[in-house]
Amino acid sequence: MYYQIKGLVLNSKTEGEADKVSAIYSLEWGKISAIAPGAKKIKAKLNAATEPLTESEFMVYQSAPSMRPRITGARVINSNVSLKTDFQKTIYALYAAEICDKMLPYNIQNEKKYSLITRIWEILDNTHFPRRAIAAFTLRFLTLSGYAFSDYIKQGNLSIDRDLQKSIYELSTCRGSRIDELVIDDGKVCRLVESYLLNYAPEPKCRIFLEKISKFKSNVFAEL
Repeated sequence: MYYQIKGLVLNSKTEGEADKVSAIYSLEWGKISAIAPGAKKIKAKLNAATEPLTESEFMVYQSAPSMRPRITGARVINSNVSLKTDFQKTIYALYAAEICDKMLPYNIQNEKKYSLITRIWEILDNTHFPRRAIAAFTLRFLTLSGYAFSDYIKQGNLSIDRDLQKSIYELSTCRGSRIDELVIDDGKVCRLVESYLLNYAPEPKCRIFLEKISKFKSNVFAEL
């Protein structure tokens, strides 16, 4: 049967010579792994719609619930072009997408998580503090997944000072449009949130690139 779904492309990989297999978080079905025949070809109609960090409307064919959905048509809703033209912000956005791909179960929909993912891509396109934005996203995403930050602190018997607790609370409840206005110790807060994430999920591979970017910037400033 044919179905029409709206989804966020978390990642894509090549299968065979020209096909793509994409991890898509759909509004209707939750996370799915779908194949897009011939989408790796440069002029393929499905190429742009199945690129990571893209929101698209897909027409999919699935002969049975146990079979992998096949994408037969697609329309790009939001390609996030300006986000993708900034290398650093692209890596942060892929970092968020990788967290989702590692932690989201298949075929369980959650409208709040869908909105959260679209929102972090939008925020990353405008913020001056992408690492802070990712920390805020992580706090909210893990809470929606049933892993509250307060439980993490209790389970690990960790103690954090009041200022850090206040910063974590402000970050987890702040509107995206105000995230740059917060006065917090980004280093302490982000390191704590990253440890919180690693308690429940494997380390995102994108983190390696973020560390290299950070080191490169430090070296540049040191030479000035």
